[in-house]
Amino acid sequence: MKARERFYLLLLTLFFGAAAVLVGGTALSLFPQSAWRTSFNAVYGRLEYVILAVILLALAVYCLLNSLRREETVESLTQSGALGEVRISFKAVENLVLKASRTVQGVREVKARIMQAEGGLVIFLRALALPDLNIPQVTAELQQTVKTYVEDSTGCEVAEIKVYVENIVSDMTKPAR
Repeated sequence: MKARERFYLLLLTLFFGAAAVLVGGTALSLFPQSAWRTSFNAVYGRLEYVILAVILLALAVYCLLNSLRREETVESLTQSGALGEVRISFKAVENLVLKASRTVQGVREVKARIMQAEGGLVIFLRALALPDLNIPQVTAELQQTVKTYVEDSTGCEVAEIKVYVENIVSDMTKPAR
């Protein structure tokens, strides 16, 4: 869970907690009736609002526990060998993908993202291509090159490679000033 999501969950927890205290305290006559406006007169001393307060408090505790829980994410490949376990980080696989993509003619500035799936790795590529090329042919070569290189280097199956050609760029370099 991302930090922003945890923050929102914490705010929601605080809201549910405050609502539970207000509703429950008013329903149990803990707060003086004169402190509340007319809208709280309907709540004052009523059992159904105590039940509502308990439900809100349970939601607050649930949200709090969810905000504190660490999510288990797969950030590496795990393989068992004859001598023990080997783990390869997704960052290392990403660097292998970038190295392999540099060897393909007609492709510039590749960005990669790696995910684990049941059938193996799924690799997402965002690339800039050079003009006047057969894009389906270049991307097919890119997919095959990356698949072969990653499988040979890691020993892990590559299930799918998705390529998104983000833009077409010229291969011209800027002249020196």
